[in-house]
Amino acid sequence: MRIDRRLLQGIVVLLAVCMSWTAFAAEAIRAPEVTFEPASPGPGDIMVVTVKNVSGQVEGTFKGKKVYFIQSKDSVKAVLGVDLFTEPGQYPLDIQAAGTALHQVVIVSKKDYPTQRLTLPKDMVELSPENEARVERELKKMAAIWPNENPLVWSGNFINPLEGEIGTIFGVRRIINKIPKNPHSGVDVSGNEGDSVRAPNNGVVTLVDDQFYSGNSLVIDHGQGIYTMFFHLSKVLVRQGQEVKKGDTIALVGSTGRSTGPHLHWGVRMQGARVDPLELIKLKLE
Repeated sequence: MRIDRRLLQGIVVLLAVCMSWTAFAAEAIRAPEVTFEPASPGPGDIMVVTVKNVSGQVEGTFKGKKVYFIQSKDSVKAVLGVDLFTEPGQYPLDIQAAGTALHQVVIVSKKDYPTQRLTLPKDMVELSPENEARVERELKKMAAIWPNENPLVWSGNFINPLEGEIGTIFGVRRIINKIPKNPHSGVDVSGNEGDSVRAPNNGVVTLVDDQFYSGNSLVIDHGQGIYTMFFHLSKVLVRQGQEVKKGDTIALVGSTGRSTGPHLHWGVRMQGARVDPLELIKLKLE
């Protein structure tokens, strides 16, 4: 049986085309895919960035800060903080994955927070020159912590450091003695004097200090730019530089500093961004 040469050549060409389209389709299937959760975060929110169909190292930057990606089952994920003072708008998120530049846009939506009016002793609101100088020193001391984005220490989900009723939520605009103050950058959890405060995840104690506003204060570095802080403590049970494990008792509830009663103020910084601590413990990272 003889096969026409032109027919044979046509079959070869057709097979080559089919193979090319198959390879193209496979490549298209493997193209990196980026998703955000939530799709449009607000100021103070935490967004999970997921990149699928990639292998090797993935890096990124958002608002001048490094974004850290961690390998999960079938993707890489990063947690990204949107600072409380971020204005609504569009912000670039640049990702390098498998040698490919993935230029994304994060749409930050408007988020309204309530206003709280408080009355405190005059000397706690209108500071003396000595106390003003002290507060300035303490602010600089605290601010020096955030650029130090150390290697990963935390593991899995973050836990609540103190179970209790939320007295003051994150983001509240405060007016104290009729004077506007900075928004509340943490949450206040009701508690009794001496209640145990637990480490929300593995970390290293990076600050133990007695400060004017926050009283006995403790900051834990969890790595990758994630820090948790605990204020108004009656006693700190760990020392600076000490490693702590998730669930360890690290301090006791108190009412030191500018405080009207026993409670825990705890806050979170994520790559320098002030974010809602309750959003951190809602994340499912395991």
